[in-house]
Amino acid sequence: PGTFEWREGVLVRAMKEGRWVVFKDVDRASTEVLGVLKPLVESLGLGKWVGGRAGMNVPNRGRVEADEGFAVFATRSVSAKGRLPAATFFGSNKFYEVVVPAPTADELRLIVNSRFPRLAGVPARAFIRLWEDVRALGTAPSTQEVGVRELEKFCSRVENLLPASYQPMDIDEDSDDIFVPPLSAIFPNPSLREEMYLEARDVFFGIEASTPSARSHNLAMAAKIGEELGLAPERCEWVLNDRTPELELEKDNNGHVVAVRVGRTRLAAKAASRRPIEGAVARPFAMHRPAVLLLSRIATAVSLREPVLLTGETGTGKTSVVTHLAHLLHRPLISLNLSHQTESSDLLGGFKPVDARVPAYELQERFTELFGLTFSRKKNAKFEEAVRKAVGEAKWKRAVGLWKEAVRMAKERIEAK
Repeated sequence: PGTFEWREGVLVRAMKEGRWVVFKDVDRASTEVLGVLKPLVESLGLGKWVGGRAGMNVPNRGRVEADEGFAVFATRSVSAKGRLPAATFFGSNKFYEVVVPAPTADELRLIVNSRFPRLAGVPARAFIRLWEDVRALGTAPSTQEVGVRELEKFCSRVENLLPASYQPMDIDEDSDDIFVPPLSAIFPNPSLREEMYLEARDVFFGIEASTPSARSHNLAMAAKIGEELGLAPERCEWVLNDRTPELELEKDNNGHVVAVRVGRTRLAAKAASRRPIEGAVARPFAMHRPAVLLLSRIATAVSLREPVLLTGETGTGKTSVVTHLAHLLHRPLISLNLSHQTESSDLLGGFKPVDARVPAYELQERFTELFGLTFSRKKNAKFEEAVRKAVGEAKWKRAVGLWKEAVRMAKERIEAK
């Protein structure tokens, strides 16, 4: 307590390591963050001297110069309708702006065929047709516009659903007169199309509508997608409101979870110690139908590395379900409570109070895993309990001594073999 050390933020580390950095939706950043980025972007401009490197002044640390390979990119998203608005965010004049036009129909087919080879050909054209029909419905107040990103998300999710035995149709892609059958003919398995419908929900109309017009718009999209997939309205209603995905915990011979399967999604657990460290015990979690449905949607997003925004009232289990899934998969979870008091230094780095318990728990988790692989847990239960107690009570001198003793015993065992 009372000790502080400097910890570099992600941007400073990227500069020193010569990484490329992309600031997505930079126009939505706060003025404070933009004020930090402006001099950095300025240092990359044409005004710099030959051989000069990017750099910026970091409070309390002086000037930081970037490695030679460092590069900065930023993106901003605009509506497809109307005239392209000029960039007006703070420091926008320091960027070299490149306008990326929307892809043509031929380019869309090329994108889908290249990025999702298992959907190449007729399936790609059919999914593009579905996407175009959804876009033709337009937008409503408080709803999101459907763009190319949604098409790519949907294709990625569908490709993830396809069985290993599926093979794309072999056709001549150079012809524009190809007959594109309905999706029900391309994918005759109704269960697979129901899964596709659920993926379409999460991509196109899964956001809770806040106005009557938005709800009507979502219902129209749901009906149109169900029609494209060859699903009757009653079946669509059942899939959305009554269907419950199967939840299965795959375990090894010792009863430890090695994977979580929800519906068609399987998430492998991270190799971890057989016994949790002090303070890592999960809270009781009620696995009712809404929780399983939420786990299914989160698991799919995690498997595709998509960011997830959970919206709901306080106490509805938004954080709890993520915590429970992280516990099942042995994934380290960091929970950050953001507020107006959150500062840019939380991202860039700054002087932070040092809490010895954080690295100590990480060391203890690794120690427990290695100890169990080296020695008999049953015969050394008292020793392992002594180590956990020392770490839990913050008796660092004793904990380090016990760790060293375990290392000595391990060396003796290895040398004796």
